[in-house]
Amino acid sequence: MSHQVMYSATMPASPFALDETRTIARLMLNYDSRYDVRAAVHEENLLKVKSLSNEKKLFNYIYNRLEQFPDELKEILINGDENDSRYVNFVSIMAYDRLFMEFVYDVYASKRINGDPITDYDVMSFFEKVAAHSEQVSEWKYETVFKLRRLYTRVLFETGLLKTSSGCRDLSKPFVSDSTINVLKKFGYEAIVRATLG
Repeated sequence: MSHQVMYSATMPASPFALDETRTIARLMLNYDSRYDVRAAVHEENLLKVKSLSNEKKLFNYIYNRLEQFPDELKEILINGDENDSRYVNFVSIMAYDRLFMEFVYDVYASKRINGDPITDYDVMSFFEKVAAHSEQVSEWKYETVFKLRRLYTRVLFETGLLKTSSGCRDLSKPFVSDSTINVLKKFGYEAIVRATLG
């Protein structure tokens, strides 16, 4: 029996959440345990959400993707230049979410090579291709796939890799400092840098 890759559809409504990610990264550098970080977030309503369930979902998503992220990159996320911070945040999302990573490699990287925009057809085709070889994805509801399609392009837009998040999306290349690129390469993220920045 062949091994099936497990994909996640749990991306929250605002996955990029740069300010919230910086907040949690800062707390992770100051506290030793997940419990203490969670308590600090909750007591001060640092994620500025209206319901406990939304707070829990956003906290878990951000904390889980930063948990294995090196402290040196957390520091750039918190204190770096805006473009560097946004790009490092994007890398943390990509490294955590296997399906999003495949989307970036399959769709964004190939379009970047040719300089072509990303269309709705490109995004739909990617999900159809994944569903064809993943029983898990093929069973997802239409609403789930539609949400992810919208969120994936939104993350690329908020990173500065797309000029718009809808319609015919022209690609753009944010300026990321050599020092940040070197830190990313040092921790094994060179393939992501190559796929998105060249």
